[in-house]
Amino acid sequence: MRKVVLEGPRRLSIVEAPVPEPDIGEVLIQVEATAICGTDRHIYTGGTPVNYPVVQGHEVTGVVREIGAGVNALRVGDSVVVDPNLTCGNCQRCILGKENLCSNIDLMGREVDGVLREYLTVPQNNAFKLPEGASFIESTLIQPLSTVVHAQQLADVKPTESVVVLGAGATGLMHIQICSLAGGHPLIAVGRSQWKLDLALQMGADEAVSAREVDPVAEVLKLTDGQGADVVVEAVGSPKTVQQALEMVKPGGRLIGFGISPEPLPELNLYRMYLVEGRLIFPRATTRAAFHQTVELVASGRLDLAPLITHQLTLDDASEAFRVVEEKQSQVLRAVMTPAG
Repeated sequence: MRKVVLEGPRRLSIVEAPVPEPDIGEVLIQVEATAICGTDRHIYTGGTPVNYPVVQGHEVTGVVREIGAGVNALRVGDSVVVDPNLTCGNCQRCILGKENLCSNIDLMGREVDGVLREYLTVPQNNAFKLPEGASFIESTLIQPLSTVVHAQQLADVKPTESVVVLGAGATGLMHIQICSLAGGHPLIAVGRSQWKLDLALQMGADEAVSAREVDPVAEVLKLTDGQGADVVVEAVGSPKTVQQALEMVKPGGRLIGFGISPEPLPELNLYRMYLVEGRLIFPRATTRAAFHQTVELVASGRLDLAPLITHQLTLDDASEAFRVVEEKQSQVLRAVMTPAG
C-alpha cells in the first residue's frame, strides 16, 4: 500500500508499506477519503512539533475489509468514519466519560501515525458506521463536526440567545449551522472572505459582518442594541480575534475559545471578562458520545456539509494539497484526498 510520510517540515514523500493486519479488537479499513484541517497544516509547516517521520491526517472514512478477534460491533463491508483520538479507557477521566481529557490520549497524525494511506487499523471503538448512502468525501467532516457538537454542548445555546461566530472557515460554518438549529437569534457571522460570509447566510446566519470593511466589535454591539452577544464563538485562534471576542460578550455571557493555535496570545486582556462576569469555555477535541450524536445528526439530513468541500485531489497529489491549504487559506474550506491515482 501507499502512505504519505512527513519527513520534516514541508517534506512529504509517498512510500510503499505492507498492508497492516488487525490485532485483537481492531478492524482493517480501506481508506476512501481523507481531509486536511488546520491542525494538519500546523504539523506540516512545523508549527506543531511531532516526532518525524510521521504519517499525517486524522479525518478519514473508509470500508472495513478485515476484522480482528473479538470484534463484534462491525462487519466486513461496513462503511465507517474514524474517531482519531486514541484513548486508554482506564484512567479516571475515561471512566467518567471525559475521554477527550484522557491522561494518555494520542491523536492520529500527531503522536502516532495518521490516516494518509490506503489502509489502516483502528480499535473497533474508534470506527463508527456511516449512515446508509452517506458520501465518503462529505463524511470526512464528521470528525471536525463532532468537535463543534462537543463545544456547542458546553455552550448550551438556547432559543433567542444572541450568538456571534468569529471566523467563517469550515468549523465556523459548522458552528453557524448548529447554532441555527439550536434557535440562536440573532446569529451573526464575522469573517474576512465575502464568499464565506455568503455561505454563512445560506447556512442560517441572520447577519454577516465583514471584518475587512467595518470594526467587527462596533458592528456586533450595534446589532445587539449595545449589549453584546450571549454567546461568542471564537473560531480563528489569533490574538486579535480572541480580544475582539472578549469585547463582544454580553454581561453574564459566555465565550467559547474554539479556535486553537500553538502560538501564545501575549496581549490577551481578560479584565473585561471579570467586569461582565463572563464565562470562558475552552473545549478540547470530542467525546465518544458527541461523535455518536454527530453521526446521528448527519444521518438526519439537517446539515449541509457539501459546500464545505472546496478541493478534491488524490493521494498522489498530497504535496499539492498541502501547498494549497497553506498558501491559499482564503480559498479553502476543506481539501479532501482520495486514494485513486
